Amino acid sequence: MIAVDLQGSTVVVTGGTRGLGRAIGIELARAGASVVLTHRWDSVPKGEVEDAFAALSLPAPEVVESDVSDPAATRALMRSLRGRAPLRAIVSNVAFAKIVRDLSDLKRNALDLSLAYSAWPIVDLVQAAQEELGTLPRYVVGVSSDGAEVCHPGYDLAGASKAVLETLCRYLAVRLRAEGVRVNAVRPGLLDTQSSRAMLGDAAMDRLRQRVPSPVLDLPGVARACVALCSGLLDSMTGQVLVVDEGWSLVDPLGWTSGPEGPA
Repeated sequence: MIAVDLQGSTVVVTGGTRGLGRAIGIELARAGASVVLTHRWDSVPKGEVEDAFAALSLPAPEVVESDVSDPAATRALMRSLRGRAPLRAIVSNVAFAKIVRDLSDLKRNALDLSLAYSAWPIVDLVQAAQEELGTLPRYVVGVSSDGAEVCHPGYDLAGASKAVLETLCRYLAVRLRAEGVRVNAVRPGLLDTQSSRAMLGDAAMDRLRQRVPSPVLDLPGVARACVALCSGLLDSMTGQVLVVDEGWSLVDPLGWTSGPEGPA
């Protein structure tokens, strides 16, 4: 097994205080990185994130309140990194979108808001790093979802924003390739997170948990894929979408089974 060593570097994970963002921060800390996690709206009780890291004997992350939709806040975030270990990676993980119940919920301003949180920050974060730190991160990872291709109930605006995110990753990858920057997206399968439950409902998620093998809902597995993209081991990849779902997007979901033999 090849060990990943990110000691002596700083990584930023937006939306990093709960769910997948926290899982990514934990796995990056395991690899030795100095982790900065952003949040907004006091998303978790004070001290909860630090306690989660301490329970795993990991150094406490720096938790910063920063609104990714606000360019001034993003630049302030990058200024706060001056004097720290070099910025190695940015993981753009925040997603926010209105749940669409019927046609009337499809509004231009709702799409604009979703893009401001779920897609554009990956560009803003990179630009802010260059402007405030005078350098670019070596790795940029956008956290997407299968909603860029699969239509989930109520997910219209979120899915459109994830499709834009993946497109921006590709263009950034080409634009920054000469600078040695690697830009990729990670597309998890359906994860059992607070946002997924808000979108699909507790009953639907509980039914899914009974029918689908746990790797499809595995936060650490997706988080480790993000670490791999920042490790140097996958530097031949850029502008790609890495699907992390144990291959379950390849089969008919009506045939999913929890047995080792796979779909019925």
